[in-house]
Amino acid sequence: MSKKQGMRTLVDFFDKMCHEHTFDWSKYTRVTGGDPGHLEILFDTDAVRHGNFIGNVHGGVYMSLADTVMGVSCFTLGKRVVTLEMKGNFIKAVKAGEKLRAVGNVEHNGNHTMVTTGRLYNTVGDLVYMSTGTFYVIDKFDMPELPWRV
Repeated sequence: MSKKQGMRTLVDFFDKMCHEHTFDWSKYTRVTGGDPGHLEILFDTDAVRHGNFIGNVHGGVYMSLADTVMGVSCFTLGKRVVTLEMKGNFIKAVKAGEKLRAVGNVEHNGNHTMVTTGRLYNTVGDLVYMSTGTFYVIDKFDMPELPWRV
């Protein structure tokens, strides 16, 4: 998508980046906000694809979404990263088919490693999952010269 095709902000840029990801669930996501070191993603879970045997969103989906929002929050600071370590706490179940809101924040912006937090919320704003992650900086990440907001 070129700037002429609707990419007016860095939020649009990161939304496009997430949609181009080959991981199947990326087509269910939309980047809804961002700033340097911060990213927010809305995720429409699918009742069949993302559910576990009892009808809730599978724990692996929580972890994948948290890993993504934390990793891309590092990209917002111009750093390409890979996950070194991640841990999380499952707080509340969400029925498969409902929306999740993911929020990622960079807590430590080092030259070689970055430490992040990721939180997932249900549709009424309850915290359902929280995680921390350590990411290894492999390269710089060039972003287009676009504003965060218009």
